[in-house]
Amino acid sequence: MKKFLALLVLAMLPSVKGAIVSSGQLNIPVPYTFAGVYVNIDTKLTSFTQPIDFDSAPWINLDFGGVDIVNGDNLRPLITGPDVVLNLTLLSLVDAGSTFASGGSASTTHMGAAPGQFQANVPGYVGFQFSLVPAGPTYYGWAEITTNDTGGSGVIHQWAYENVANTGILVGTVPEPSGAAFVLLTISILAVWRRRS
Repeated sequence: MKKFLALLVLAMLPSVKGAIVSSGQLNIPVPYTFAGVYVNIDTKLTSFTQPIDFDSAPWINLDFGGVDIVNGDNLRPLITGPDVVLNLTLLSLVDAGSTFASGGSASTTHMGAAPGQFQANVPGYVGFQFSLVPAGPTYYGWAEITTNDTGGSGVIHQWAYENVANTGILVGTVPEPSGAAFVLLTISILAVWRRRS
């Protein structure tokens, strides 16, 4: 019986393909100022002035409450048309088949009532590709943001990315519980079952 339970546990473990790295809920305010906020999606650092490594690290900058979405060379948002950041739906795929801004750019026409545009004070999703270092491997991710074009603050709620290079990610996906946590839970159940036997 114990061997059967051990095999069952191993069969239920998720296969190891890579891991989604998530910021968790941070809710970083985006001031309605010219500088707004700069966020490094790898280190979670934030700044209210342009970082020295803006063009060599994966920074994104939202200013004027998110009316402008600005990026350096190492983080490129998913776009529709020239430099218009697309508001993605949950479970949209962000991968090599997507269209991204080339190099540093700024989107100022992503808000409106049309499909794929951001609505004021309604959370939406930005897809992006990035490199950790200039000309490094490409990674894909998404960020949940709320924009505000009425003079108030926007919000960068959270973001996540796939940590295996050239591997796509579905918008809204977050890390699964680890296999180790699952194994510990199973061992605990087996220990209780053994005591009762």
